[in-house]
Amino acid sequence: MASVPEFDSIPAQLEELSFWELFGRIEHERLDFKRGVPDDILETIPAMAMTDGGLLVHGVDSSGRITGCPLSQNTQDRITRYSNECDVTVRVGTVSVDGIELTITSVPEVRGRIVTTPDGRLLRRVGGDCQPLRGDSLTRFVRQRTERSGEEEFVRGFDPSMIDLRALDEALNAGGRPKAEEADIVRALADFKVAAQTEPQATPSVMTAGLVLFGDKPDSVIPGARVQLVRRAGIGPGPGPASARKECTGPLRKIFDCCMDFVADHTHRHEIVIGKPRESLPEYPVAVLREAVLNALAHRDYGLVGATIDITVWDDRVEVRSPGPLPGHITVENMRNDHYSRNPKIMGVLKIMKFVEEFGEGIDRMHSEMEARLMEPPIFDATPDSVTVTLRNASMASAEDQAWLMTLGSEPLTADERRTLLLARSERFVTPRRLKRLLGESDVNRLLSGAVAKGLLVRTGERGGSRYELSPEVVLRAGSTGIAARSRVKQTLIDEMQRRGSISTAEGVELVSEPVAVVRDLLNGLVEEDLARAEGRTRARRYYPI
Repeated sequence: MASVPEFDSIPAQLEELSFWELFGRIEHERLDFKRGVPDDILETIPAMAMTDGGLLVHGVDSSGRITGCPLSQNTQDRITRYSNECDVTVRVGTVSVDGIELTITSVPEVRGRIVTTPDGRLLRRVGGDCQPLRGDSLTRFVRQRTERSGEEEFVRGFDPSMIDLRALDEALNAGGRPKAEEADIVRALADFKVAAQTEPQATPSVMTAGLVLFGDKPDSVIPGARVQLVRRAGIGPGPGPASARKECTGPLRKIFDCCMDFVADHTHRHEIVIGKPRESLPEYPVAVLREAVLNALAHRDYGLVGATIDITVWDDRVEVRSPGPLPGHITVENMRNDHYSRNPKIMGVLKIMKFVEEFGEGIDRMHSEMEARLMEPPIFDATPDSVTVTLRNASMASAEDQAWLMTLGSEPLTADERRTLLLARSERFVTPRRLKRLLGESDVNRLLSGAVAKGLLVRTGERGGSRYELSPEVVLRAGSTGIAARSRVKQTLIDEMQRRGSISTAEGVELVSEPVAVVRDLLNGLVEEDLARAEGRTRARRYYPI
């Protein structure tokens, strides 16, 4: 979810540069610039109320120029009239930017009821636009929006001793706030919007969200606020024999760490050297497991009493099942592009803790991380009762090849491009004919020309005899050989150093038949590992054994 400044924290006066730094120049779901108070805020107000709330900044034209809109009686009356027509209570304030007064309208997120335009349309914010909901999406949204979220239910018999102070202090520290004493616990929870007053002047009541986030034993009050984990042998179908079980409970962060530790303990790690430091390659990308577990904890329906999150580790897959259907208008088909949070209060605190980044990006990240290792994409299965994500460990590449691909970093490559690079690495070059046999129906010529344009491959030879090799950039970043082969080449260079007394880069190239860039990188790597020392510069440099 895109961020906007808190209404009460907006300074009364700002310089123009500070104004743009605070608000940003791009309109989004929670920010809209208006030159004045036009009639179309009859759409913007209800659309923001039905999304995540937000701010209208009056006095900025469509080109992003600050023109001003003082809070006159007429401006106040128009905003009030429009908000009343939409049945949304807004807050109005001002900010002066280099002496030019702007009016700010704060629109709250509305839950528990539906807000429409005066002519009956249900709109939501998508980027900087207000778009209508229709058909099945409209039906699902209305059903979800009018049901009170389980995270907003008030905890009966709450006592501050139910809160894990260390978990609460972690969140307070992330938000730049001082630690809380026991007497300050409810106030701190209210600051995080997980406690609220049910009556004027009364002590705020703590919500389920507060206990889920910070409760020492939340499942003692909220049945099901825990995770059941099991390691089963085989690949199913059927339950299969269980070799290990665990139950995780406590503050949300503690549950998350407990789940990640269990999965790590019951999945494989491939002992492979990735780059220069010695590391191991986990069976599943950690970032993908992280998103799967975190999504289950943050988006499950806490109103389903007794239902737990279930994580099962099989020989060939990991399954994460969370209670409750997909929220709002989200479907399996649109979840990579759209987002909607069943538990926005929990998500808001996780955002403060920097435990999540931008809302709605996690599913796309899961797909890209799996694709980066040529693994099957995550599979989502949604029913009226639960959502299950399945991660399979099958890959089109060996563990060594996956490690090599990871050295390319976050390069946005397609699966066919990654397979092409692996082929070029293993066979020293690739030809269109050879690639056609590997990829079948893919447009090989277009793929190769695109890889050349991206700087992944270089073309040698003439038409009819063309072949494609890894580019120098890729070789420098990832090497041209497999991990084991690179180790053998390094040992050959060390042996020759000891036999001759020293070698140059050119002599190394002649010895191991690798490109200059690769040999230079390997020799310098030996220096960094204290296996050799270098004397001289550039072409005159020689490498001596230690």
